[in-house]
Amino acid sequence: MKTIDLSIIIVSYNTKELTCDCIRSIYDSGLQMHYEIIVYDNASEDGSAETISSLFPAVTVIQSDTNIGFAAANNIASATASGNWVLLLNPDTRVLDQGIARLFQFAVTTDERAIYGGASMTPEGDIDHRSCWAKPSLWGLTMRSLGLSAVAKGSRLLNPEEIPGWNRDTVEEVGVITGCFLMIKKTIWEELGGFDVDYFMYSEETDLCLRAHRHGIRRIFYPNARILHISGASERSKPHKTIKLFRGKRIYFEKHYASLGSTYASMILDLHVLLRLAALRLKSLLTGTASEQYAHWLTVWRERASWNVPDRHLGRFLEYDMQPLQSNNHRCYIRDSIASVVL
Repeated sequence: MKTIDLSIIIVSYNTKELTCDCIRSIYDSGLQMHYEIIVYDNASEDGSAETISSLFPAVTVIQSDTNIGFAAANNIASATASGNWVLLLNPDTRVLDQGIARLFQFAVTTDERAIYGGASMTPEGDIDHRSCWAKPSLWGLTMRSLGLSAVAKGSRLLNPEEIPGWNRDTVEEVGVITGCFLMIKKTIWEELGGFDVDYFMYSEETDLCLRAHRHGIRRIFYPNARILHISGASERSKPHKTIKLFRGKRIYFEKHYASLGSTYASMILDLHVLLRLAALRLKSLLTGTASEQYAHWLTVWRERASWNVPDRHLGRFLEYDMQPLQSNNHRCYIRDSIASVVL
């Protein structure tokens, strides 16, 4: 049997067309290595699993019986992977300029104990600063909540997490590699235990990278490996994306900060929402027009119990049973200690 160099893992959720385009871009990039593609479909309702299996018979498709989120899905898919390296790739991405091959060659040649990431490009052709981040902090969270990060985007003091002043055009060690384009040696992934499944979606890579740092594992950004990224394609609404973002942040600070710091993070996230509600309410009173943004933040506030009380989501326990179907298809039956999650 051939040794698999790289396992490419894609987690899909109601992104049929985008996922198919992503897979096509992988094939079109002409990878000169032994690789496999594994798609974990999170109980999509748009026929994703069936379409992918029909169009790409060489792709392994795992059909989940429920949506378990991004972190858990990657963990299950990676457990089935045969590659020496694992690449996590979002379904709403396209490989540009042999981006996977470039990142793989750089990682293998560098041969560091590291997590590697490349540059995400926006549909407008700009480098997305969200390709990587500095390590989150209470200071950074405060600056963002007060709106100072948006006002002073070029200030490393007031906007520290976005690492302003660096154009993502050099190889650098960073705090966090974004999970949409993340490559790691499988032995290191297993050493870290993969993602923490308490995170449903968002902040799971931040948690992984912090744990990697504690293990002496570097996080290296490589600008010459590029993908196109259409962010948030699987989200059903902007408020629900914000809710999941906030929940991920809240759990991160709960897990990695002492009680006082975690309580402060909880309060500053509340303040984040309330400040925006107050400002948008004042604006609507002055202009006499309703604001979609106000409705957005009002929904986030009303759903506060789902994102700012993380203890009910901690200690999640997942079991699964994988049953083969036909060809490369598998059905994954989930037993989840959390009865319901924010979708």
